[in-house]
Amino acid sequence: MTRFERLRSSLRAELEPYPGRMSGTMIDTLSMVLALVIAETLRVPGIALALALILLLQRESPGTTFRNVLQIFAGAAAACAVALFWVQLTDGTEVFRFIGFVLVVFTAGFCMAGTRYPLFFTLFGFYSFVNLAGWDTHRSANAVVTATLFNMASLAIALGTAGAVNFLFGSRHPAEELQSEMNRRLELLAAFHRELSSTTRTSNVSRLHQRVVQYAHAGDIRLNQLYEELRSSSPDRLPLGMRFRISLLTRVLERSSVLGFVSTTECSGHLRIAELCEHILNPGKPRPPQPNKHTSTQLREIFAELSRYEEATDDARSSEDAPVVPPTSWRIFHSDAFTSPDAVLYSLKLTLSCVICYILYNAIAWPGILTCVVTVLFTGLSSTGAMKQKQLYRLAGAAIGGALAILVESLLFPNMDSVTSLVLVAAAVCMASAWISRSPGIGYVGVQIAFAFFLTDLPGFGPASQIAPARDRVIGIALGVLVMWFVFDQIWPTRPSDALESIRSRVQNNLKLLSTQSLSRETLSAMRAEVSSDMAQMQNLISSAWFDFSADQHRELARSRRITRQTEAAAAEFYSHLHRLRQHPSHSG
Repeated sequence: MTRFERLRSSLRAELEPYPGRMSGTMIDTLSMVLALVIAETLRVPGIALALALILLLQRESPGTTFRNVLQIFAGAAAACAVALFWVQLTDGTEVFRFIGFVLVVFTAGFCMAGTRYPLFFTLFGFYSFVNLAGWDTHRSANAVVTATLFNMASLAIALGTAGAVNFLFGSRHPAEELQSEMNRRLELLAAFHRELSSTTRTSNVSRLHQRVVQYAHAGDIRLNQLYEELRSSSPDRLPLGMRFRISLLTRVLERSSVLGFVSTTECSGHLRIAELCEHILNPGKPRPPQPNKHTSTQLREIFAELSRYEEATDDARSSEDAPVVPPTSWRIFHSDAFTSPDAVLYSLKLTLSCVICYILYNAIAWPGILTCVVTVLFTGLSSTGAMKQKQLYRLAGAAIGGALAILVESLLFPNMDSVTSLVLVAAAVCMASAWISRSPGIGYVGVQIAFAFFLTDLPGFGPASQIAPARDRVIGIALGVLVMWFVFDQIWPTRPSDALESIRSRVQNNLKLLSTQSLSRETLSAMRAEVSSDMAQMQNLISSAWFDFSADQHRELARSRRITRQTEAAAAEFYSHLHRLRQHPSHSG
């Protein structure tokens, strides 16, 4: 298979439908179209910037959507207040405005890395820069303040519309739906491996394998959405170690999807995996023995991960009647935010990159490429692999969205004379962007397509006549990527395995505290929330390791896999200890 064929196959897999994708796409499309119509009707400028932020919500559940709406709007409101206060305090002096920009970016970067609310601080940094950059245009104070407030009004319209639509059409029973989704995957794995255990393959294998591949490519998006909704709306019904089980089940599906492409004669190994899945679904069935030493490594690893899943499931079942540890916590910072240098180093790198970009685009007096700073804020992730992955998607999305905007502006706008035609065109782009944004791997491309299209073709209330925004956006993103490559990859590289090692250290430290100290229920709640968040972040880091192109990539991947296994073992032991504390609450303080 050539590289082009592999790329085409990967793109096809990314864009294939999976359970819940179409409904989520329609919800996002309806939210963006309604927000556009309301903004056009009320004549509120700035909606182009706010529309694409709806895709950052990407939730079908009302509770989680509401929480993300609050984070985004609160971050933007805080940025607006800080920018206006700082300009008023310093009388708009350029030197002090630059100092304020540096302080804001450093604070946002530290809190993005060191707190449990990175979305809030990402939007805080983004809108702080947008608001402060407005004063660089040397327009009147009244014009700058008016534009800032209109941006807040358009954001309120977009987020309010998205929240209302998700409330009307979102999931109402996340606990039952989450368990149903988990069981559906286990039933599929059982049927698939039982078919593979047969000496003669039937046509049913191809059908089952296609479904396994679908779920594998879908990843844990839908499961994590339901988990977050359950955590926010019904915390008392949240099973113990559910995030851990989600990550295990997702990886089992990924490993199983690969096995369907190769012929195998290891019937006994597949049969034991199928029987273990059936035992997890129905504990009354006998548990199969461990695979023998002649079984392949891939099958033994799948069996081992399902065994961990089984242990976590048994702990959750046996603790259903035990006193519940509240899963919510008011802890803001990670446990190692002020003891580990990671957050400070990350914020320093982010600030240096932003300052270089800020100075460059002001020095050459090209305000259109201010997206170089925005690129740093949105793609400056903790590891070089995750950073390169997001930068690649951002650049690709900006190019596609810009080209699409130019085509629409050149071919369709001259023949459009009503809001209805504008809404229909925008709805088509919204639907395509929303569909792509729900891809398990390239979802960020869809967000960037929407940003590039809206910022180019919706500059105001009249027909767009300039294509410069699309060009400037791509150039600005390219400049930001170049600066970040120099700072993040050449001066201070942080490989995915380094970020995974930090997660492993946090999980092992929580396990140590849980095993050696008597802790309050509030502390146990905070520790559980941190471990759950780390397990979700670990999945993203594992996939991003493939994008860390370097001479030691193979060694980096091997190290990442080793650290992942150690982290999962520590997480399994953590949940086991937590289960015992739930059964004997007198030991937990």
